[in-house]
Amino acid sequence: MSRASRYAFILAKTYGVMARSYVGAAYNDLLRLRSLAELSERLFPGERAAAPQPGVASAGIAGMGGSGAPGGPAELEARIVRGSLEAMIAVLDYLRDPPELLVHAARRTEYQTAKALVRAVAHGRAADVRVWDLGAWSGYRVKDSRDPANTLRASAYSWVLPLVESTPVTELENRLDRDYYERFVQLAGGLAAADRMPVLRLVRTEIAISNVIWALRLRFFFHMDADKALGLMIPGASAAVKAAVAAVFDLPAEGHDEWRRWRYSWLLADQLGDTFTAPDPIRAERKASQFLYRRARQAFHQNPFTLGPLVAYFRLKEHEASLLSVAAEAVDLSMAEHEVLDLTGER
Repeated sequence: MSRASRYAFILAKTYGVMARSYVGAAYNDLLRLRSLAELSERLFPGERAAAPQPGVASAGIAGMGGSGAPGGPAELEARIVRGSLEAMIAVLDYLRDPPELLVHAARRTEYQTAKALVRAVAHGRAADVRVWDLGAWSGYRVKDSRDPANTLRASAYSWVLPLVESTPVTELENRLDRDYYERFVQLAGGLAAADRMPVLRLVRTEIAISNVIWALRLRFFFHMDADKALGLMIPGASAAVKAAVAAVFDLPAEGHDEWRRWRYSWLLADQLGDTFTAPDPIRAERKASQFLYRRARQAFHQNPFTLGPLVAYFRLKEHEASLLSVAAEAVDLSMAEHEVLDLTGER
């Protein structure tokens, strides 16, 4: 089968999956359910109760995947994440020999696992870290969460382990984020032009927005100055983005007019009222998440028969999993629908 035929088949499958995704009105419907049991049945209809295992098992491309009745929101959230990863694994399995970039794109959740393992090692706890992995495409060879150091040592992320004793955990987490994107850009640079351009457009947008949000957090939550903070940014941003990030540390916190003229003022559009005293990074991040979702949605429907739509599909599945995890917590806490929509920025 030719590459075009393989991509046509896989795209048709992914279009079907996304047509059944829980975003928009379908997400609102979930928030009106009254119990975790109802939510679980809606997301995983007809599943038989069984204790779920850490990690990811193989599953069909259309399924959310996983098994087992949740004992609480944490267990249901774990099933949701497994389902998202299984959707990605199905794409990788179908391609049989997928481009390395596509495997790396799917490993973002594995990088989050690496952060959790680093925290467990640093704090001397053999915590029950859930080792999310990509099955045959995993960067983890040992998946024993009871020994986080050994799990890291036998993984593609082993480089971080020797740094744990001498480096603050927050800095190590930042290094993992930077490593993910540096490797992503490096792999994208080796692609043919038809694949390279749509992938780079998407990842450079992610880098830009991630740096802006990170800068807001570093200034207003950690009170870090520019000299230290700018060295923690993800490489690969354009000169214009770098200037906007630097401005985060120069603009007066309460400067309503100055922030309104800032390159990324749209992230603060719902904050710049009469009571504005300083940017709220959390509210800005909600807008950023929605913006990245829309960009991924656009990329998913552009440049068919290239890697662009498949990378975008992985991002859309991650976004959906994040929303569903919030829904699980919200239903468990009996939160009002409008409160959840405000929290997620889905309104």
